[in-house]
Order: sequence, then C-alpha cells, then structure tokens
Amino acid sequence: MSARGASPSASAHVSPGARPGASWQGAELVDAFLRRRATIVPMIDAQEALIGTLLERHPHPIERFLDLGSGDGAMSQLVLSHRPRAEAVLVDFSEPMLAGVGERLDDPNGRWRTVRGDLSDPGWRAGLPGGRYGAAVSGLAIHHLPAERKRTLFAEIFQLLEPGGLFVNLDYVLVHGTLAGLFNDQMVVNAMHAERERAGEHAAHREADEVRRQLTDDGVGDEDLPDTAEDQIAWLAAAGFDQAEVHFKWAEAAVFGAVKPTGAAGEPGGAADRPDRGEM
Repeated sequence: MSARGASPSASAHVSPGARPGASWQGAELVDAFLRRRATIVPMIDAQEALIGTLLERHPHPIERFLDLGSGDGAMSQLVLSHRPRAEAVLVDFSEPMLAGVGERLDDPNGRWRTVRGDLSDPGWRAGLPGGRYGAAVSGLAIHHLPAERKRTLFAEIFQLLEPGGLFVNLDYVLVHGTLAGLFNDQMVVNAMHAERERAGEHAAHREADEVRRQLTDDGVGDEDLPDTAEDQIAWLAAAGFDQAEVHFKWAEAAVFGAVKPTGAAGEPGGAADRPDRGEM
C-alpha cells in the first residue's frame, strides 16, 4: 500500500537485493501499521465481512489453517471468529509482528502457533508442522512479493491444502486506469478522519498533504510490488486451483481466492492415481 498519490507501480522502492518486507523488522513501523490498520485501510470492514461469509458458506471442514504474512494475527482472529475450533498456524518474517499475536488472539486454549518464515523464500515451509491444511488465508502481505514469486507461492499453497481446502487473499492489487491511486487517497482521508475523532472537533487539524507525507515517512508503501487481480487469478488456476475468482474489488482493494479441487492431481483418487486410458 502506498501513501503516495502516484500509481501503485511507482511505489516499489525496494533496494536491490533486499528481501521483500525487510523493513517490517522495525518495531516502530510495525507498531504504527498495527495501530492504524483497522481505521485507515479502505473498505477493510466490508472485505473482512465478506471473508466471514466465505468461511461460513464453504462446506469443507477447517481443522487447521495457515495465515500467511500473518502480522499480529488479524486474519487468524477473523477466521477463528467463524471457525472457533480450528487451529491457526501463523507465518510471518517479522519478529515484531509475531510478538503481538498472543495479545490479539488471547486464546486460553492456545489453539495457535507461530512460525517465523520468509514468504519470499520457498524454504518458508520448513518450519511448518506436518500435514495438510483445511484453508489458507493472507491479508495485506503477498503484494510485497514480485510476480514470479507470487506464482510459485500459489503453487506451494496448493500443495499444502487438503482437497477441498480454501485459499483467500485480502490484498492490495495493481490497477490501470482512472481509479489508480484511489486506495491511497482514501487511506489519507481515513487517517485524517481518525485524527479528528481522536483530537476532537475543535482541535487543529492537519492538511491532507501533511498526513500523506507522514504515512510516506513511516514507510507505508515502500515495498509494494502489486500485480493485477486478473493476473493472480490466472496464476491460481495455473497452480491447479478451481473456482479461482475475485470476490471483492474496490480500486486497489481486493479479496480473491480459489479452492483446491477434490481429486486433484497427486491426491488419492486424483489424476495421478487414475490409470491412463491406454491401460484400461
């Protein structure tokens, strides 16, 4: 996500050789983002409500799920509010982010665990507990990865899911055309509104340019590498997913996902286990 008024592609300022998301190791940036997430991210309530509906309507049981780029567990909290008996496995590269999981989830039964893993590296799976997952979710994380890495990550997720498992991604995507930059503009408006509510009606208020500059100085948007929702839907289908579609779209805000088909190749009863027509 970028606080700049330019198109999202102009906000990718990752240093050569730097890991995507590396700046999120800083506790100050993490704290600033987590405090603002619920108030400044455009349409976040509508997106999370839709994901809740997806979870309620999806017929596949979810005994355990992955939360990729989990931060402090906002998406896990959402999933557990609809599937309270599920176990969450939260994966993030940022230690300051993972440090806040216990406070957010606050589950006396401890039905969650954290794994420190870098999604930019296929080796992120090494720390996972064994077995498959009934669902995988991600929120505002995968857009930090370059296009080719997104493609391979989708294939890795496919392999980790049970047949019938659901993948849902709430993310910031690339937009070409008139609405490009609207997400960023609305984020500034939301930040100004939140400030006014905190400070009171008669307090001095900052101008939009000043708020935009602060968001930029805080590092918001410095490592954005968004791709279009349409491209990512195609990559999900290429990875083997079924029902790959965009569930929600507003400017650069999107919720999209897919389902691993039952009888998928490599699964019991799947294409890899069925004889070739010549053998029948």
